[in-house]
Amino acid sequence: MLAGPRLFFTAHEPGRLLTIALERESGETLWTREIRPTHADKRNPLNDPAVPTPVTDGQSVYVFFADFGLAAYTVEGRELWRRPLGPFNSAQGIASSPLLVDGTLVLLLEQFEGGAVIGVDAATGELRWSVPRPTSIGGSSATPVAYRTPEGEMQAVVASPFELAAYDPKSGEKLWRVGGLAHQPKSSPFVAGDLILIGVQGDSARGKLKSWEETVRDLDRDGSGVIEGPEIRGAIADYDRDGIFGRADYDQWFAEKSPPSQVMAVRPRGRGDLTSQAVVWSIDRGVPRVTTPLAYSGVVYMVRNGGILGAFDLATGQEHKTARLSGAIDEYFASPVAAGGKILTTSRGCKLTWIQAGADWETLKVNDLGEECFATPALGHDGIFVRTSSAMYRFAANEAGRQD
Repeated sequence: MLAGPRLFFTAHEPGRLLTIALERESGETLWTREIRPTHADKRNPLNDPAVPTPVTDGQSVYVFFADFGLAAYTVEGRELWRRPLGPFNSAQGIASSPLLVDGTLVLLLEQFEGGAVIGVDAATGELRWSVPRPTSIGGSSATPVAYRTPEGEMQAVVASPFELAAYDPKSGEKLWRVGGLAHQPKSSPFVAGDLILIGVQGDSARGKLKSWEETVRDLDRDGSGVIEGPEIRGAIADYDRDGIFGRADYDQWFAEKSPPSQVMAVRPRGRGDLTSQAVVWSIDRGVPRVTTPLAYSGVVYMVRNGGILGAFDLATGQEHKTARLSGAIDEYFASPVAAGGKILTTSRGCKLTWIQAGADWETLKVNDLGEECFATPALGHDGIFVRTSSAMYRFAANEAGRQD
């Protein structure tokens, strides 16, 4: 996260959760602040304790660690406040970053039970509001985004299991929803003018789901009439944790498996359930699993595993071009970014692919840093900042306009 002459990021070491400020011109470490974890939540091995990105308003910097909670510092490194949160019980671990909007830090805390979207006063760390989340075995890893309506109202938009929803950052009031999302959003919403883009992969089992009666017949090995104990497989879930996979568990499991993979463009107008009126277009091709769609100069770019980049029309969703990124066939966790007529994609193996933007995009150059990259690059007026597993790189434009 960039702010003035500083670059902020988080890291971790055994027993230490770190917030670090670098001087963005030289890379010199300006300060490091430490928090001791208060718990250690279950998480996916790829989701480490420092996954969430800091957020700043240029005066203060705010960080979230799932193993502790929220903390705030001045940009010079003076601690302002701390707010412990958790512990959490989720399938993959909390991965969402805080959003700062209208003086409120909006944070998605997704877990099996007791999940919530919360609003915290950025000046004091006091809890302003908390809105309960529905129980979901998958949950959401998406970071909320700020959306300004044509009337100037600021909203916090959250990708949730089964829906895209907006909240009032001051009060937590749920303003509108658009249903139809799959149950485990990983990519974040992206605002493009008055449109909001969201892409969520559905479950591969869709279309092959069995009825409740068929499920009982196949899994009830002891003839008890219920599915219990070892009969509950990893592919199904005991949501209420009573040791039995009952009809209520089945209904929720079926709901989570049913929605399709899709990318939607939403233009929200008004309040309440806008599912039938706000979806401008929806496509089921090129849906990324983790990365966030990028809208740039009227084209939507989506990169997914295998190094496949798709370009689609922002207004209609019509496909322009989909092809592999030669020399960068890899997994992708970092989202694409754009500036100066170029698109940059970053693979897990740190292959940086520079692309000429456009409906008929073309690859210009691939740089291989030979490490691992999970973080999305940060764009600044003075260059592009790329974080790898062991270092921070700054790429600055040379006189020819290329990135070096």
